[in-house]
Amino acid sequence: MIFTMKAIDIIKTRQLEWANRKGLGLNKKYPLYCKCIDCNIYGGLNEEVRKQFEKGSGNELNDEIWPAKMEALFSSSALCVNVFQYFAIGNKNNVLDFLKACKLISNNYQGDVIPVDFEYENKNIQVPIRFEEKFETGIPYGVPNLDAVIRTKSKTGKKQLFAFESKFTEPYSSSHRGNFLKEKYCSESKIWSYNGCDIYKALNIDNKENICRLIKKDEKEEWEEGRYIFDYKYLDGAQLVKHILGATNSLKNNIEEKNTEITLVYLWYDAFGTEGAMHREEIEDFRKTIEDATSQKIKVRHATYQEIICNLCKRLGDSHRDYLNYITERYL
Repeated sequence: MIFTMKAIDIIKTRQLEWANRKGLGLNKKYPLYCKCIDCNIYGGLNEEVRKQFEKGSGNELNDEIWPAKMEALFSSSALCVNVFQYFAIGNKNNVLDFLKACKLISNNYQGDVIPVDFEYENKNIQVPIRFEEKFETGIPYGVPNLDAVIRTKSKTGKKQLFAFESKFTEPYSSSHRGNFLKEKYCSESKIWSYNGCDIYKALNIDNKENICRLIKKDEKEEWEEGRYIFDYKYLDGAQLVKHILGATNSLKNNIEEKNTEITLVYLWYDAFGTEGAMHREEIEDFRKTIEDATSQKIKVRHATYQEIICNLCKRLGDSHRDYLNYITERYL
């Protein structure tokens, strides 16, 4: 008999063992959760970053009834912050190094990060990385949050927006019910056009097999009208499409950002097995589907956190050793 352990159980066990080795204070009632958010974040959650999460709609910090989502050892938002925040605080560390580690810009890139305004302590400050940034899709129904956003401008004037979606254990969860797009998105044709492309038509969402139906995700939720637009087991393609709609509609309605090139970046944690391999195949299929549908006017890139961490180790020097030790010991 061959015993196989599920990817999500392996990841959670490794995180729990890491926490035990470090002597972190864990929640006695919920042993996979830290006692506080700062215990789960390298250097603690920066106040500017905290404010950004408070303004987001992901409800990551709320601990009124249950432990906060970001207190979970397997939290994808904590993973994102643990990797990104180091480059986001006061721009003391070079964000371009991070983009190069992700292989999103070349090593000889000539340009800089465009800091964006963020209201903090009743004043506007400029931050190089925005967490939980909201992008309006063009319909009065939910506003997608992107886990992290970085904007750049080359010396030739080319502007780029890198929109990051972060995943840890979600793709390997049995409760994962992705690829469902509510009909309210499908019925608004104007939100699907971008730079001469009809994304809705190109994705063939109206095909015969993809009929509109009533779906109930669980017993507590109401019936919802919508469609399953991808046949993926691990990748939530519909969520990524909503992020694309948010980015395209926000930018095309903003004169300053109208000609900005959009790159959706999917950062995920590799499970190193059949589940991880199938997840990778689905991501690559989604990338090709979106880029073909938009004639590459919207780019999709993907990388594992393990790949990024290894690249950061090669790129950053000993002055960053504490940070590198933390992310390698915890996530490699």
